[in-house]
Amino acid sequence: SKAGNCRSTRGSVATLTLTEPSPEASRELHMPAAPATSDDHKKEGNELFAKGDFLRAAAAYTRGIKAAPDSHVLYSNRAQAFLRLHKVGKALEDADRCIALAPDFVKGYHRKASALHALGEPARSEEAAELLLGAIERGMEDRELVRLGVTVGGKAFAARLDAFRKAAAPVAPEEGDKPAAPPPPAKKAAPPSAAAKEAPPTAAAAAKGPTEQSLSEGLGEQLPWEAPPEDFAAGCLQPILKRFLAEGLVSLPAVVYLQPAPPTKGSREEPSLGQISIKPAFASPSTLAQCADFLQGKAAEARARSAVIFVRKALIEYPCVWKEKRKQEWPFDAKADGLFMQCESQNDRVVYFTQLTESKGGVCSVGETVQLDPATFALMPRLFAT
Repeated sequence: SKAGNCRSTRGSVATLTLTEPSPEASRELHMPAAPATSDDHKKEGNELFAKGDFLRAAAAYTRGIKAAPDSHVLYSNRAQAFLRLHKVGKALEDADRCIALAPDFVKGYHRKASALHALGEPARSEEAAELLLGAIERGMEDRELVRLGVTVGGKAFAARLDAFRKAAAPVAPEEGDKPAAPPPPAKKAAPPSAAAKEAPPTAAAAAKGPTEQSLSEGLGEQLPWEAPPEDFAAGCLQPILKRFLAEGLVSLPAVVYLQPAPPTKGSREEPSLGQISIKPAFASPSTLAQCADFLQGKAAEARARSAVIFVRKALIEYPCVWKEKRKQEWPFDAKADGLFMQCESQNDRVVYFTQLTESKGGVCSVGETVQLDPATFALMPRLFAT
């Protein structure tokens, strides 16, 4: 093809001069832009999701699905975006499609169970628990599936999972025809104390928080029920930071400590420290609401003077209170990790964030602590009636 230059002067006839374009210009004119691939759309969606822009993330995943209709990962990702947008029906459809495309993909079952539970109907939550248990029984043993199952199905799910694991445990073969020796008589277990009944469900969870002894060290001469709530919170914080410096970010908990009420008149026992693991609470709005209801009941039952909540930022999927905040409100980098501390009492409520870092060489350091506006950054609803 040829390009033209038009020249005109006053009082003369316009003339058209034709020139041949250079080979380089010709190639530029005919070089089409490379179409975006499904991976490009997935990457875009992931970046938008990380920023909290779930609507545009879902749109990016949709473009990716059009480019790769059989991508189970894109259906899984879009289901998660739909869940964040509270479009539960669409999330359920995508989760079903994900499982149909990849029956062994763990996240497909996690997405579907989350969507079923989000419907808010007891029957659908039971269906979610059955789905998760079935996936685990088929060999998809996964920590996230187990955690979600306990959140959805509670103690009944945990009991069924424990029974399945015991039944699936391998039995040692007998040697020849020699009958197996009878097992030694089991020691009779002592009945659990009241304090043990209130302990967190796992020893690992309990080990991450202060013990009665370490709390006493943090409070000095003050008794736990006599300390002002802010001193009680500081006493709980000290052993957590001490453990972090020794073991790193992985040691940070998601836990609530209830400050005990003074002992009743005539009581011979000192009130014990209330400690509750709340890691599953920060998976979704529904799990957070359930946990808040449970903690409100526990605080009232224990006549707690105050409560202090500690949560590692990296453990929080909801609510991501730090996202899309101005520098004056959230002075840290969006990717910064650390510890939220929310202190609650009947008359007061404060929120702090402490930045914590761990180098590739395993060196841990405690950074700046900033007090945040509780109206904006509170992780939990109020636990005490005002």
